[in-house]
Amino acid sequence: MTLLIQYLLIGVALLSSWVYASSNNTYCKPIPGSADWPDRAEWQALNTSLSGRLIAAVPPGLVCQQNSSVYNVDACATVYQEWGNSSWHASEPFTSDYNDEGCLPSKLAPCSAAAYPAFVVNASNAGHVQAAVKFAKRTGVRLIVKGTGHDIPGRSSGPEALSVWTHNIRGVNVTMGDVRAKKYGAVAAVKIAAGMQMREIYAEAVRHNITVVGGGDVDVGIGGWITGAGHSPISSKYGLGADQVLEMEVVTANGTLLTINENSYPGLFWSMRGVSVFILPTSSSTWSCSQEDQGGGSTFAVIISVTVRAYPRLAATLYIYSYNTTVDSDTFWSLTTYFHGQLPTLSDEGVMGYYYGMPSIGDTDSSRSSLFGVWIVPEKTEAQTKAIIRPMEEAISNNTFGWKDAVIVSNTSIYVDDFMSAWEQNTPEGVGVNVRVGSWLLGRKALETNPRALNKILRQTVTTQQTAILGNLVAGQGVKNVKIPGGGNAVLPAWRNAYVHYILPVSWPYLNETAKIAATTELRNVQVEALRQLAPNSGAYVNEADPTEPDWQRAFWGANYPRLLELKNYWDPTGVFWCKPCVGHELWTVESQYGIEGGIGQTPGRICKG
Repeated sequence: MTLLIQYLLIGVALLSSWVYASSNNTYCKPIPGSADWPDRAEWQALNTSLSGRLIAAVPPGLVCQQNSSVYNVDACATVYQEWGNSSWHASEPFTSDYNDEGCLPSKLAPCSAAAYPAFVVNASNAGHVQAAVKFAKRTGVRLIVKGTGHDIPGRSSGPEALSVWTHNIRGVNVTMGDVRAKKYGAVAAVKIAAGMQMREIYAEAVRHNITVVGGGDVDVGIGGWITGAGHSPISSKYGLGADQVLEMEVVTANGTLLTINENSYPGLFWSMRGVSVFILPTSSSTWSCSQEDQGGGSTFAVIISVTVRAYPRLAATLYIYSYNTTVDSDTFWSLTTYFHGQLPTLSDEGVMGYYYGMPSIGDTDSSRSSLFGVWIVPEKTEAQTKAIIRPMEEAISNNTFGWKDAVIVSNTSIYVDDFMSAWEQNTPEGVGVNVRVGSWLLGRKALETNPRALNKILRQTVTTQQTAILGNLVAGQGVKNVKIPGGGNAVLPAWRNAYVHYILPVSWPYLNETAKIAATTELRNVQVEALRQLAPNSGAYVNEADPTEPDWQRAFWGANYPRLLELKNYWDPTGVFWCKPCVGHELWTVESQYGIEGGIGQTPGRICKG
């Protein structure tokens, strides 16, 4: 299909969008149908400058629409089958892993290109990104960035925009013995292009017998993960992803390609490590905590590549466990409280990893409550690992605390001589559902000081038996004591005193706005608010947090926010980059019938200033 025909099709679909009549004192970003939206000749000129790499929105689900000229039963079946596959979404220029209802793969669902970016730049090099950024700066069109689409808050998706798709900017280059890496206790530097995913990065690390700090889910992309802070299965040992960065290549809001590091543009370098860009569902009601997401969201520049430090090959014991008891009982909550109170000590002894708390699990035999997960214990044998965990598990299995119901303790372990090789084999978690998460970082004081108060708060965070707790023991001493290039970065300071990243996912059926509002309101006003009361001076990991968080500046960036806003205004004074929730989004307003949801993901809203 030619660009002209695609343009006409997308124009017809989008002209139905309401047009905002700006007052003399208000400027709004152009949308299709507004007088200042670029005309066909301008889009064609951009496409020519990109050697034909500009793509107009044709949703993959369109093949399921019987009134469509591209209707195809077999193709529809393929899209339907792939809808839960994050690798497939990464290879699609328009779709997103989560909350993508614009054109579901069903003949019964509505389908409109209006939910997607109007055009996508299929970037394979920095020049393509520069052309897109310069076009957005000149025309005022909203610009978004998608790497893999693995972004629960929705920053890498949005209607009526130009999207830069960085998935095809490829390459991993390892430099053993790099002087900069050795300065910070590492053995190599790894230069990673913006489009690379964790599995590819891990595979290259295995080939070079090194260890890279990366995301828990192997389909996650490097860009959004690392700029948002980036927790890892091994961040309790080596620090967060953002802490590993030695250098970046970025395209700024005026279209300039820069190399930034602790000596070159140190302010921008500080900002890009922790400024932006979630709990991956295996189905609509079951969740994985080996996640990490992320998607786009930087409002300072577009990453072309990032160079990180790497460490020697890492041996570890993987310890898989479950503690099961009576469904949604006082015993379950006492167990969950005790378990959380032990986490700081376990972390200090070298334990890290992921866990679930499920108040109710239905199976073939009966319903039960369960705590279960996997611990990673680097540089410890199975015997050493069991010795660390045994005191807690014996107290549970022996019912030292006189709980009413028995708790069944199960565990198994395996020693691996190369953690990277073992973790690389993980299967990506399922996607393709509606989901939002709330989260909070919890330190030693919140977890240990007052068990009775902790018990009460944990109960308040789980408002139905179907709610899952996703726990990430991924901070602790490694995050607190890591040596950071440049002496620091923009990561939320609360990370440095945290142990647990506590996550609460909620989901709702497709195309059900009433259910969405009910679930997300409860999450924001009740569940996350309970965690805030437990640790009022802490905050949340922006990549896996509620985009409608009311105190978002403090919650996501804390004391770093004033400096971030100052640097945002310096590097992007006209607001080329905008997303919600991102640094500087309060400088604009969103005119939307959807209220607080306006401008998030595919939810429409006119972005205005003045």
